[in-house]
This record gives sequence, structure tokens and C-alpha cells, in this order.
Amino acid sequence: MKLHLGCGKITIPGYVNVDIQTYAGVDVVADLSKLPFRDGCAGLIYSCAAIEHFGRREWQAVLAHWYSKLKPGGLLRLSTADSEAAFKRYGTTGNLQELLGLLIGGQKDDYDWHGMLFDYALLEAGLREIGFEQIHRYDWRDTEIAALGIDDYSQAYLPHMDKDHGTLMMLNVEATRPR
Repeated sequence: MKLHLGCGKITIPGYVNVDIQTYAGVDVVADLSKLPFRDGCAGLIYSCAAIEHFGRREWQAVLAHWYSKLKPGGLLRLSTADSEAAFKRYGTTGNLQELLGLLIGGQKDDYDWHGMLFDYALLEAGLREIGFEQIHRYDWRDTEIAALGIDDYSQAYLPHMDKDHGTLMMLNVEATRPR
């Protein structure tokens, strides 16, 4: 089974699309910290722009919960706002307005608020503490999501949509549950 956690309005064929809200295409409506799946059921978990919605004292427990849902050898593919890239961008442009959605969420509804910021070092350390191995950045272009032509936040660039010359604003990380 492949789980797409925090899918929102972007669903992926062949995945069980899970979100806390009811949108067209969502297969399971659930809180991502209390998934209704048996442990060890998933070979792949993909989550884009969701883990930052949990607070600084919650996110690791949520990732540990997701770890429990992975089969031994299963892959977590995680995408979240890259605070380091955002801070560098702000240092260059001084334009906080363009970074607000990335850093604090769109705040369009009760669930669209961010409670945590990440850079690679923090996320990698948290994943390692949970027990993940083979932790590394991945290129969204090398995923089946890109092959399907699905454009999600893992491909967020500034200037907006400038994938050739812009700066990737997302931290895309893969990690494996040991066998």
C-alpha cells in the first residue's frame, strides 16, 4: 500500500489519499497523528506540506506514528517548507510578504496554520532519532509524482513557478525504515 498523507486537493492515483478534510478524491478522512491503518501496512508514505502543521512538541511523535505504519524497508518521502532557503531568500530580497504562506501557512481555514519550521539538520536528526536510516534529500523530478505530471508543493520555487532559474523553497527528504 502507498499512503499520501495530507493530500488536500491534490490526490495521486494508486495511493490511498488521506486528509483531515473532506475533499474530492480523498479516500480516508483522518487526523494524520491517528491513522486508521494497521502497523507495517505501507511500503511508501508520501507527505507534502503537512508535517509543518504539527507543533514543535508534536512533529516527532507524528513521524514516529508514520514510521510504525511503514513495512520494514519501507520508504518515507517527506516534503516541507525549507526554512533555510526561506531565510536566505529573505536576506537577499527583504520581502517577507512572499514568504508568509511558506512559513506560517495560508491560514485559509482552521487547519492551514504551521506550527513548526525545519531545516535539513533538524529534520534529519529527528528522523534518525525515530529510527529511520538512509536519510537524504531527493529531487522531485525523479519521483513518480513528477512522472504523472502532478505539480504539488514539493516543486515550490521563488520566483513563483520558475523551476529553471528560481530557488526551490521545499525541503524534500527521503528516509527508510530499516529491514
